[in-house]
Amino acid sequence: MLTFFLKIRDTKPSLFGVLIALFGILVLTPDTLVIRLSELERWPLLFWRGILMGAVLMLGWRMFFSQNPSFEWRSLFSWQGLIVIIAFSMNSITFTLGIVETSATVVLTAVATMPVFAAALSFFMLGERQGWLGWLTILAAMVGIVFVVLNGEDASGGPKGSAFVGGFFGLLTALALAIVFTIARKYQDLSVFLAAAIGAFLSGLVGLYMSNFEDIVPNLVWPVLLMGLIILPISFACLSHAPHFTSSALVSLLMLLEMIIGPFWVWLGVGEKPSPKMICGSAFVALIIGAHILRTQWLSPQKSEKF
Repeated sequence: MLTFFLKIRDTKPSLFGVLIALFGILVLTPDTLVIRLSELERWPLLFWRGILMGAVLMLGWRMFFSQNPSFEWRSLFSWQGLIVIIAFSMNSITFTLGIVETSATVVLTAVATMPVFAAALSFFMLGERQGWLGWLTILAAMVGIVFVVLNGEDASGGPKGSAFVGGFFGLLTALALAIVFTIARKYQDLSVFLAAAIGAFLSGLVGLYMSNFEDIVPNLVWPVLLMGLIILPISFACLSHAPHFTSSALVSLLMLLEMIIGPFWVWLGVGEKPSPKMICGSAFVALIIGAHILRTQWLSPQKSEKF
């Protein structure tokens, strides 16, 4: 099996990148369900997710990705490295707070706007121009998000917090991830893997500081270990490595699968059911972003670097 994938990597690198991204997304989709099954409150949950993910990412970086460890450590002290650390830590915090606050559909729909934020950041940081259709995509996606949030209180079986707060946290998560991947794209010498590990550790320390000691120990250990040691580090490793072989836009398109499959797992596992209006709003956002990426990356390849 390993020989087969190595052959694909050498002969069809774009397909290899798609397979890596697809595997990473499929590994990530049950993340929200596992969060629900852990029954942890927000701060203990943040502690375990951050500490465990940071430990595995650090080990993975040292074993498989580090080429010049001393240089890569020094790169973290640049302004680019510090921004990636802060952004990744913010992503971990805001996603955890959002998913504990409200319906998984609301949060994951908001997170699905990451390609839009990435494209906008690319305009400012990389000089990639965007036309009126690009701005129209941003506007339409945001309208879809607002529609899902406005109907977020209709979800059944999920947290009873504010859909507006949860949606806002989801948007912050999307923005943070977009910052991480845009900076990584522009500054190739920066060790994003190492920066992400540090950022995850920091988010875990925030969770520890905000937690009560008696709430740290989970009732069920296996969901915590599954998300911290397997789901989060493996999915991030795949998604951060895939753009080396295929376009980041295609990876972003595949990430829409989480918005579709993630709430389904939660619905199936714990009975958290989105309302029909929320499903329609999420489908609208997926359609808008997917159609935009297809238009810019496949139907108009000569404009693939434009939004």
